[in-house]
Amino acid sequence: MSAEQVRMGVMKLVGIRVAGTREELSERVPKAWRELVKRLSEIENVVDPGTFLGVVPEADQHRLAGEGTYTYLCCTRVRSGKSVPKGMESLIVPAQRYAQVTVRGGAPELTKAYIALAHFFAESGSTPNKRAFGLERFEEKRQSVLQPYGRFDYDVLRPLN
Repeated sequence: MSAEQVRMGVMKLVGIRVAGTREELSERVPKAWRELVKRLSEIENVVDPGTFLGVVPEADQHRLAGEGTYTYLCCTRVRSGKSVPKGMESLIVPAQRYAQVTVRGGAPELTKAYIALAHFFAESGSTPNKRAFGLERFEEKRQSVLQPYGRFDYDVLRPLN
């Protein structure tokens, strides 16, 4: 498994924000994904109803475990974020270069993916952009955002300086 550099253009997103400790997020994020999927028809101008983005402020990735509150946004991409359903918010993610790795398989693959990202940063001399957003990209044809996951098959993207 290895990471590669990719570039993503500007993205307009609409979704549900959750915050809490990492332990709280392990319960809150799946609930937010269920709500977003259930309410997807309320969101106007969805680009691809089968693709979802988990959005994390990159600065949160650099905190020590147990240190403060973490944020995760369960989102879908839209053409225009002018009309936002109640309880949701819009977000614009600027164009950005990312280190991308695909998590494919069981739980041990999560660790391998993050090791591959660490190798990418070390070998390329790149550093994460702590002012940007990290992404998790889920395509329904590969892996649902709804539990139980069973087998993982999604992309992790870490922003580059």
